[in-house]
Amino acid sequence: MNFRLFWIAIMFVCLCGSAHAGVIEICKVSDPSYSLSGFYSFTIAGQPGTVGVPADYCTAPFSLPDGYAVITELPNPDSVFESVNAFPGDQLISVDPLTASATVLIAPGDLSDSSTWLEVNFVNAPAAPAPEPGTGWVVGLGLTVW
Repeated sequence: MNFRLFWIAIMFVCLCGSAHAGVIEICKVSDPSYSLSGFYSFTIAGQPGTVGVPADYCTAPFSLPDGYAVITELPNPDSVFESVNAFPGDQLISVDPLTASATVLIAPGDLSDSSTWLEVNFVNAPAAPAPEPGTGWVVGLGLTVW
């Protein structure tokens, strides 16, 4: 009888320690609105592959293990990283502008209940185009250099 009780206790501990999943959406936001185009890619630490999203759209909601997640935007030559915000805001833990990454808290959630989802918005502005040779402005005079 003690042997059976031992295995029941082991099963209880294993089931209680199982990981829960949360739901997240990653969005690419342009500043000003609709000023970006193209496709943007993100990595999530500890997860294989990349997540992609077009400018001014969000990914479909997807599940991640609950806990902390570090999301990094991969460089795009057509834009400059500005900021990250999240909804709910208290799940955005930190932002590193040098690496275009954010640490977020994934809370247990359900794909069928959008009120439990975490939305993470990466905001970028268009990269300033390099001036064409011979078309730059002389500072302060407004004269074209030829």
